[in-house]
Amino acid sequence: MTAPILTLLAILTLLIGSAIEVLAQLSHSRGGLALSRTQDDIPQYAMISYLYAPNIIAVLYSLVWSWVDLDVKRMQPWFELSKPEGATAENSMFLDYPYDFIATVPVKAARRRHWPVFFAGTVTVVIFWLITPLQSSIMGTGFVNRIEPAVIGTRSSIVPLANQSEFLTNQILNTGYSIAWLGQSYPPFMTSDYATLPFYIHNDPGESQLHTNWTATTTKLWTELECWPAQQPKQDIASMVLHFGNGQGCNTTINIEPFANLKMYYVGYYGSPYSDYQLGDPKNCPATGNSTHQFLAVWVSTKGASTTKLPEVNLTALFCQPSYYKQQVMVSVDTNGFIPLNTSIQPISPPELLTEKDFNSTSFEFLIANGMPMEQVLNIIRDYPFEGVIEQGPRLDKTNLTIPVSNMVGYALAPHNEPATPYADPVLLHEAFNRAHKYLFSLAVNQMLTNDTQMANNTAVSEFQQSGIIVSRLFSAIVEGLLLLVAIFTVCLLWSCHTSTSYLTTNPSSISRLAAIFRNGQETNKLFRPADHADEKSLKELFKNDKFRLVRDEYNSDGSIYIEKVDGVEGDQNERRFDKPTGYYDPIRPIPLKREIGLLFGLVQVGALVVIAYLKVQNDKNKGLIRPSNSFEVLQILENYIPTAFATFSEPFWVLINRFMCLLQPFKVLSRGRSERSKSIDTTYTALPPQLVLWRALRSRHLMLAMLCIIALLSNVLAVGLGALFNEDQTTASYVATFTPNIATQFDNQTVFDLQGYLFERTITDHLYQDELYVAMANISSGTRLPPWTTSDYFFQPYTVDSGGQSNSSSTYLISTRGFGVGLNCTAVPQRAVALSYPVSLDTVCSTDTSIMLEAAERVFRTSNFTRPTGPSAIEYSNSLNPKSNFDNCTRPMTFGWGRTPQALNRNATVEASFAVCQPFFQTAMFDVRHDAEGNVLEYERTSDISIHLDGDDGDVQTNRMITNMNDLIRGYGVTWHNDTLSRDWINYLLTITLDSRDFLDPNKPVPDPNDLIPGIEKLYRRLFAILLSLNQQLFVPGDEKLSITGQKLTEETRIFMDQNAFIITVTVLSLNIIAVVIFYSRGIIFNLPRVPTTIGSVLAFVSASHILDDQGPSSRGPDNKEKEKKTYSFGRYIGVDQKVHLGIDMDPHVALIDPASLKEKKSVLRRAVTGDLRRRNQKEFEPVRSGTWL
Repeated sequence: MTAPILTLLAILTLLIGSAIEVLAQLSHSRGGLALSRTQDDIPQYAMISYLYAPNIIAVLYSLVWSWVDLDVKRMQPWFELSKPEGATAENSMFLDYPYDFIATVPVKAARRRHWPVFFAGTVTVVIFWLITPLQSSIMGTGFVNRIEPAVIGTRSSIVPLANQSEFLTNQILNTGYSIAWLGQSYPPFMTSDYATLPFYIHNDPGESQLHTNWTATTTKLWTELECWPAQQPKQDIASMVLHFGNGQGCNTTINIEPFANLKMYYVGYYGSPYSDYQLGDPKNCPATGNSTHQFLAVWVSTKGASTTKLPEVNLTALFCQPSYYKQQVMVSVDTNGFIPLNTSIQPISPPELLTEKDFNSTSFEFLIANGMPMEQVLNIIRDYPFEGVIEQGPRLDKTNLTIPVSNMVGYALAPHNEPATPYADPVLLHEAFNRAHKYLFSLAVNQMLTNDTQMANNTAVSEFQQSGIIVSRLFSAIVEGLLLLVAIFTVCLLWSCHTSTSYLTTNPSSISRLAAIFRNGQETNKLFRPADHADEKSLKELFKNDKFRLVRDEYNSDGSIYIEKVDGVEGDQNERRFDKPTGYYDPIRPIPLKREIGLLFGLVQVGALVVIAYLKVQNDKNKGLIRPSNSFEVLQILENYIPTAFATFSEPFWVLINRFMCLLQPFKVLSRGRSERSKSIDTTYTALPPQLVLWRALRSRHLMLAMLCIIALLSNVLAVGLGALFNEDQTTASYVATFTPNIATQFDNQTVFDLQGYLFERTITDHLYQDELYVAMANISSGTRLPPWTTSDYFFQPYTVDSGGQSNSSSTYLISTRGFGVGLNCTAVPQRAVALSYPVSLDTVCSTDTSIMLEAAERVFRTSNFTRPTGPSAIEYSNSLNPKSNFDNCTRPMTFGWGRTPQALNRNATVEASFAVCQPFFQTAMFDVRHDAEGNVLEYERTSDISIHLDGDDGDVQTNRMITNMNDLIRGYGVTWHNDTLSRDWINYLLTITLDSRDFLDPNKPVPDPNDLIPGIEKLYRRLFAILLSLNQQLFVPGDEKLSITGQKLTEETRIFMDQNAFIITVTVLSLNIIAVVIFYSRGIIFNLPRVPTTIGSVLAFVSASHILDDQGPSSRGPDNKEKEKKTYSFGRYIGVDQKVHLGIDMDPHVALIDPASLKEKKSVLRRAVTGDLRRRNQKEFEPVRSGTWL
C-alpha cells in the first residue's frame, strides 16, 4: 500500500499493456509472430512462450495484486477508525472485507464510500475474472499471408513469326486431348480461357513455403469466336446435299448421310488428306482476309430414312471467325503448377488485336481443322504417336454421333461423353467451339514460347502462406483496455490511500498485536466483555448505534494507540448484555467450511477431471476433437477463456478456504490448550495472501494449513495448465462409409472374347484402338493422373462410396479391394547375327519355343520392305506369333527386338539384333487402397498373396485371352528401317520417354543390351494392361449392390488437440484438489467458536476481559525474556480481570478448555455420517461443562 509499491505496480501494468500492444502491432504488420513453414516448424521456444508465458505472467501479476488487495481490505477498518470523528461500528469494528465474496466487495465498498477497497476490489475482480482468463485468448496459432517484393529473373515471349509454324504441330492436339479427355493439368501460366506469358522469380522469398503466389505485370493472350447463322438457300433434300453461305461471298456444300442419325462438322478453309470437307474454293469461296480464317460448324440430324423415304432433317449451321487479342495485365499465379488466378487479373492497358504479323493464325487454324499441321502434308517425319490424327471415336461412343467426325468436334465436346442433341441450340454450338478454340490457342502459345533474361520490367511480388502465432486484435484490445483501467484505478488507490488517515504504528496482523492496541482502551473493553459468546449478528446488533475511533495515548511516551467509543447508546454498561446463557452457544461453521459445500466443490472438481479425462480419451481415439466453430474468437473463448476461467473461479474458493484457515489456525491451536505464543497469538498468517503463508505454516508445523497453501498455489498452476491444454493442428479424421461395387471380380466371358470387334467398331478412321497408349503417354510425359482406380501396376475393383453426405473435396477413402494386373517373365537374347532366309512355315506355326519366336522376328528384320534408307539404319520389332488359327498359347508370348545394319539398301547386308522374349502372366491380390472422391488411387498396400488365377475362370481361359488382346493392341504393325532416332511404334516411343533416352533407336549406336530395356518394358506392359482394364470395365461382370462393404472416409481437418504436458499438469492438480477436499472436510478444524473472528470487534470480544491485555510485553519480563517463553495461552472459558466468566483467549492457567460435545451444534446427516477423528482424538483433554456455575 506504500506509494513506491503502488507506483511500481501502475508502471508494471502499463508496461504489460504496452508489451501486448507491441506484440499485437508486430503480429498485424507481419501477419503473425514466429512465422514458419508449418505449425510444426514454429520454434519450440516460441511455442512454449506462447502456451505458458502469458499464463505465468498473469498468475504472478494476480498474486501481487492479491497481496495489495488483502492489505487494503485489512487496513480499511483502521482508516475508518482513524478519522477524527470516528466511524460507526458497522463501518469499522465489524468490517470483514477480506472474507467477503470478491465480486460483492466493490459494490459494498462503493455504497459505504470506502474508496481504497472499491479500487482495490474492482482491480482484483478485473484481474481474476477478466484479464487472467482473457490473456490466454490473446494469442493462437494459425495461417497468415505474407507479401514480399521480388525480382523476375526470366520472362518468356513468343518466338518470331517466321519460326512459329515449326512449333504449331499436333503436339498441341495431343496435349489438348490429354487435358480435355484425360484430366491433364494445363502448362504453366496457361488456362482454358487464356494464356499469360510466363515469368520466373529469382531468389523467391517464399520458395520454401507451402503456398506461394507470384504477382507481376505480363501479357495476356486469348481468342474470341464470333459466330453468325449460315445462310441456307432452299435445301433440296432429295439431292442429299446441303448448301451454306457466309453472307460474304463464300458458299459451300455438305453431303447428307441419310442413315447417319446425328452428325457434327467443323469445316475449315484449307483442306488436307485428313479432312472430308473444306471451304476453300476459287469459284465458290475465294480467299479473302476474312474467309481464310472462317469455318463452318454444322449440327445435322436425319431421322426416319428408308430405301423408299427421305429422312427428316433438322439442321443448325454457323459460320465463325476467330479473333486473337493481347493485353498488358497484372496477374497472380499459384506456384503450385503456376496456375493464373482468374480473380487476380487487373488490366493495365486496353486489349489489342493480335495480327498475323504477331501470330501465324493460318497454321494454327489449319492444324485444329485438319488434325495435322501444314508441314505434315509435306511428309515431315515425326515420332509415331504424332504421325496421325488422334482417334477420338472411343471417347464419343455415348454422344450418338455417327463417326468419324471432324477433328475439332471431339475437342468441342470434351470432356462430356453424352448425347449431342443439345448442340442443336446455336448458342451451345457456339460455346462448345469457342471453348475448344480458347484452350487449344492457350496450348499453342505455350508451344511457341522462348525464354529471355533481358527485360524492361523485372519487379514482382511474392505472396506466401506461413504458420505462426497470431495476436487477436479484439482480445488484445480488450485486455489492454482492462490493464489501462487497472493502472488508472491503481493511481486512484494510491491517491485514496495517501489521503486516508491512519494512526497505526504497527501492522495489526496477529492477535497479540491487536491486544496491544486494545490494551489502553479500558472503556471500550468493558463494552465488549458481556458479548464474548455472542454470534456475529448479535454482536453487530449490540453496537449498531455506537461510533468508535482510534486515538493516540497522549499520556504515554511510547506513542501507543487505543480504541475509544465516541458516542452512541448511553446508559449503564451492565445493561448492555447479550441475553443468551453464558454456558451454551451454537458454534459457528462458516459456509465455505461446511461439508455440504465441500461435497459440492469436490463434485465440481471430480466432474472437471472426468470431463477432461473423457476429452483426452476422445482426443486419442479420434485424432483430436472436432471444432465446434470456425471463428477464431469463438475458438479462443472455448479453448482458452473457459478453461482458464474455470481455474480462476476455482482459485478464489481455495483462497477463501485458506484465508479462513489462516484466521482460525491460531484458535485451533489455542483450543488444544497450553499453546506457545509463537504458534498462536503471535502468528501473522492473515498479513499475507494465503498462498504465501506456506513457509510460516511449515515452520510452525501447521500441516493442514500448509496443505491448503500448496493447493492454493497449485490453483495458479492449474490456470497455466488449463490455459495451455487445448491447441489446434491438422489431422486426418476417419469416418465409416459404405462402398458399393461397380463391377464384380470376374471377367465377362463374352465381352472378353469380343473385345477386338468391339474396339474395331469404335475406331472407324484406322481401326486402331490407342486410348490406353495415349493415357500412358500423358501419364509418363506430363504426370497426368491415370484413370480412376488405376496405378502403374494394378487396376482395382472400383466402388461407389456413400459417406452419408459428410464428404468434401479433400476427403479420401480407405477400402479393401481386389487388384488386377500382369507380370512379365522376360528373357534377354544378346546381340546376334540375323540369317539371310527363313522358312515360309513361320506364317502359320504356333509355338511357344523361344527359338521359333526369334526366327519369326528375325525374318521380319530381313524381309521388311516398307523403307530402305541409305547408310547405317535401325529397326525395331514388337509382336507375338499370330497364326491364322489364332491360338491364345501362341499369341501370349511377346517378342521385342532391335536391329542394326550398316546399309539398309543392301538386303543382304549384315544385320545384328538383340531381343527380349517376354511371357506375360495374370496377377491378382487383395489390397488396402486409399483413393479420393473421384477414385484416383493415392496409395495402396497388398494384404494377401498374389494369385495367377481368377475365381470363376476355369483353365485361365479369360485371363489368357485378355493377354492376347493386350498384345494385339500394342504390337508394332509397320516394322521399318530408319536412319534417324525417331520411333516407329508406340512401345518404343513410350520407352524413349520412360528412359529419357533415344540411344536404343540410334542407328549409329551399338545394338542395345536387352537387360537395360527389360525393366522399362515390364513397367510399360503392366501400366498399359491396368489402363486397358480401367478404360473397358465392361470386360467385368456388373457389380451387385447387395455386396456393399464398409470402409473409411478420411478427411483432412483442423482439430483441437490436448497438450500432453498441460494435460498431466491439469489432471495432477485436479487430483490433488480432490484429495485435499477429502482430507480437509473429513479432518478439518474444531468448530467451537460462537463467531468467526473476521472483524476487529469479534477479536476484541474474545480478549476484552483477558489477562493478555495486562501483559505489558517486555516491561513485565526480565531482561533475558525467559518469562515470556514460559507463558502459554488457550481458548476456552476463563475468569477475566473483572472476576467474571468469559469465553475467549487468556493465559494459562486461567482457561478451562471447551468440549465441543457440550455445545448445541446442529449436525447434518452428512456430518453425522462422517465424524472427524480430530475431535475424538482430543476428547480426553476437555473438561465438560454442565452448568453456568462450572468454576
